[in-house]
Amino acid sequence: MKIPELLNCTQLEFESMRNDKEWFVVKGNGPRFKDYFSWKEADQYLNSYGLGGHNRMPQLQIIDKKTGRKYCHKKAKYKLQKREIFDKWWEGSSFVLTLSEFLNKKLWEQCRDFEEFFGRGQANIYMSSQKDARCFPIHADTTENFLFHVRGTVRWYIYNETEFDCKPDEATVDKVIDLEEGDLLYLPPKLYHRVETLGPRISISFHFHPPEKQGGWREEWFDWIGDING
Repeated sequence: MKIPELLNCTQLEFESMRNDKEWFVVKGNGPRFKDYFSWKEADQYLNSYGLGGHNRMPQLQIIDKKTGRKYCHKKAKYKLQKREIFDKWWEGSSFVLTLSEFLNKKLWEQCRDFEEFFGRGQANIYMSSQKDARCFPIHADTTENFLFHVRGTVRWYIYNETEFDCKPDEATVDKVIDLEEGDLLYLPPKLYHRVETLGPRISISFHFHPPEKQGGWREEWFDWIGDING
């Protein structure tokens, strides 16, 4: 989807809001993002781990329910085994699939549409299996974020301050909002926020670095199947 279709405004109107460095929500009034990533695709992704002895999920991150520590599959010296990963899932840890824009064509196309305006970006998928799953603590991102809420309901705490203003534990809440299926949240860089899960959920963050940190080009999506399926 192009920016005007997503935000129900013109690109010039969005640029004005963006220059004000304000967050905002666009209500979806239904599951308009349901085709971006499904529970079935999540199941297939997690079950691909270790298939044939290969590491098929190098970008997986887990926010551990018990400790709050972040596990990064790519960087960890001890790699969790498949059963351990599923145990983390069912006990209420949150999973993050970073650099996920090539998991399906819909994600790839959305990144491409955004990049016509922003330059190079990427997509992260956030998933959890239950209410009160462990999520990131109060933090601020360096990137601009478009958060597509795909499945379930998530409670967001948006803070008044940015990381330039104070430490995370000194920030004060501006607004508490519940995102439902089809809702979109825009967050400017450096603004403090945190999330609570109200049940099983899937969210997708499309985010973009400042121009001086962008680089590279969008690799093509090749429809290699063509007409062979008739």
